[in-house]
Amino acid sequence: MTADPMRKQPVFITRKFPPSIGGMETLAASVWRSMLTSYPQAHKISYGGANIGLLWWLPLCLLRVTWLCATRRVEYALCGDALMNAACAPVLRLFGVPRSTMVMGLDITFDNALYRALAHPPLRSARCVIAISAATRDAAIADAAVDPARIEVVRLGVPDPGIDGHALAAARELLRQDLGLGTQDVMVVALGRLVRRKGVRWFVENVLPKLPETVHFVVGGSGPESEAIATAADSAGVRTRVHLLGGVSDEVRDRLMAGADVFVQPNIAVPGDMEGFGLVAVEAALRDTTVLAADLEGLRDAVQDGETGILLPSGDADAWARTLTDLIARPADLELQGRRLGACARETYSERAMGAALVQILTA
Repeated sequence: MTADPMRKQPVFITRKFPPSIGGMETLAASVWRSMLTSYPQAHKISYGGANIGLLWWLPLCLLRVTWLCATRRVEYALCGDALMNAACAPVLRLFGVPRSTMVMGLDITFDNALYRALAHPPLRSARCVIAISAATRDAAIADAAVDPARIEVVRLGVPDPGIDGHALAAARELLRQDLGLGTQDVMVVALGRLVRRKGVRWFVENVLPKLPETVHFVVGGSGPESEAIATAADSAGVRTRVHLLGGVSDEVRDRLMAGADVFVQPNIAVPGDMEGFGLVAVEAALRDTTVLAADLEGLRDAVQDGETGILLPSGDADAWARTLTDLIARPADLELQGRRLGACARETYSERAMGAALVQILTA
């Protein structure tokens, strides 16, 4: 039987969607795929360009939301973040359409008075606030005064890349060639926007000097900390072992996660700039790469300690150096461990499970 195009369907509204690249974009794509498994005719209003384009996209978005609501095609709305929730709330309220929203860490903790005045109050009137981690939930309660009864935490789902052992070995060899490294060298990889909370500069200053000379730190991403990281590498005497790649393509990004000997996310606490989840840690684990992450904020949801990766004390350089040194000393065991952790990650962070949880929450 053909689906009725006029039947009410959910609508997903997001300002961060591929082809634009980033953690929010990856999450939005996963949420959309999950919604489609239960609602193949669902509506999507999305933007995947540079931020400057939001100036023209947002009015068009609101016009489309108004049209869908006026023609009674919307069962409920799911907004991709706190700003979209604030922008769409008046229209959705006017037509009596139930509204829920996803929230990330910075949705709550961004330290700007105007932003908080605009974004926080509509969170309190949403039917459901879907937090991407327990840390984000706690921040929404404490900082945005959201009723705990209105908040749900959903374990995020990530698509399985389906990479086998041969592809992983090929990725590792290509990465070595790209970097001009030998088979004796160890590649520790980090990916993401280079901001202070990511802990990349901290790692260069405090951990890398304690590791064997064969260990190279490979960093994909750009951001305001780039120059400070390079300066820190010079000061610590490890510049030849730090490879700052800048922004990377999807192909190179995938190669970094699959080809790494170890993937690290060494976050440190920065007031007003929390890690909401840490999606890239899950993506790396799904490629059978052993992941080490700081036992901090949303990373506690992204890494199940001992099951999908290893959590280490944030800011404890000795613990990080000791664990890494032990892991790389046993390469065969490290590879087996990566496979075990990867298998668990595929079960824990499946899009199927996330889709079922979202539908249950949104239709309750």
